[in-house]
Amino acid sequence: MDRKSDASPTDEELVSRIRAGDGGAFDSLVLRYRKEIYRIAYRMTGDHAEADDLAQETFCRAFTGLAEFRGESSVRTWLFRIVSNLSLNVVQSARVARRDAVTIETLAQAGRPATVQEPAGFERLVARQHVERLRLAIATLPRKQRTTLILRAFEGLQYKEIARAMGCSIGTAKANFFHAISSLRRELKDIL
Repeated sequence: MDRKSDASPTDEELVSRIRAGDGGAFDSLVLRYRKEIYRIAYRMTGDHAEADDLAQETFCRAFTGLAEFRGESSVRTWLFRIVSNLSLNVVQSARVARRDAVTIETLAQAGRPATVQEPAGFERLVARQHVERLRLAIATLPRKQRTTLILRAFEGLQYKEIARAMGCSIGTAKANFFHAISSLRRELKDIL
């Protein structure tokens, strides 16, 4: 049996097939990245409905812009840049009211093993207060620092990918992350 026929096509192969008119290849690309795109949009806006709309808009823009995609970055990074820019526009235009739906607790629990038990009683209340303070501190970071922090800490992107997604240098991405962490440490020095 040929091992190559069992392997999923690479992003580059999918792009070539899409450009050749294969609509199924675009569906494969959407299926490959839809959860990550939605997650970034949700983390940046804090609104599930808005995140759904932004994910859909991201793929619409990717489909119409694929002819201009030069391949200087990966398709994944290109999609992350699209969703990041769209999400920033939404947040900046204040279409999304920042309310309790945005929680760092939700973000933190995404990486937490299900076997970890919640603190009980007073400890649980204190933990929730700390999470809320962290959420508010992140929300007050400058836009570029907040985006870099989300992409690095919660999405696990490398600085090279963040730089491409945000249209900046690797050094700038590192500086944004450093300043975000420094600000959080200053703001939350009593709990960190």
